[in-house]
Amino acid sequence: MQSIETENVGDLLGLLEILEDVGKSVDIATLDDSLDEERTTLMNLLNDGKSLGFLEIERGDVRLTPLGREFLKSDVNQKKEVLKKQLVKVEPFVSLISLFKKKENREINRDDIYDFIRENFPSDNDESTFRMITNWGRYTRLIDYDVDTDEMYLKE
Repeated sequence: MQSIETENVGDLLGLLEILEDVGKSVDIATLDDSLDEERTTLMNLLNDGKSLGFLEIERGDVRLTPLGREFLKSDVNQKKEVLKKQLVKVEPFVSLISLFKKKENREINRDDIYDFIRENFPSDNDESTFRMITNWGRYTRLIDYDVDTDEMYLKE
């Protein structure tokens, strides 16, 4: 199953807007040369866009899908809804939603979220994964996080 790597939603939105401005398929190497991003960051953005159904990547070229073009033409609230529908199909959100649904009150404290990350999505930077979950989840209104209580809530 595909997984989201990019910490900030805005980074993916920026890439999609660049591809919309170009209006056609773009060679990834050309895109890499024109952007001020590390290659790993660009590849994560491209993989995330593909995982969410907004991009197609074929033989080194990337282009927007019809869903990607529709997404970009939407207003902010529609964007959030479209992204939410796509987000629930990728990790770590598939597993996280399952965990939330096992909880009677659909809330999980920060320590348990970190345990979930370490057990299911080990990386060198658990804090980055936590921020990614929080950023994407809040933007799409899928989850909320209360910094005062350190509790994450499923809003679905």
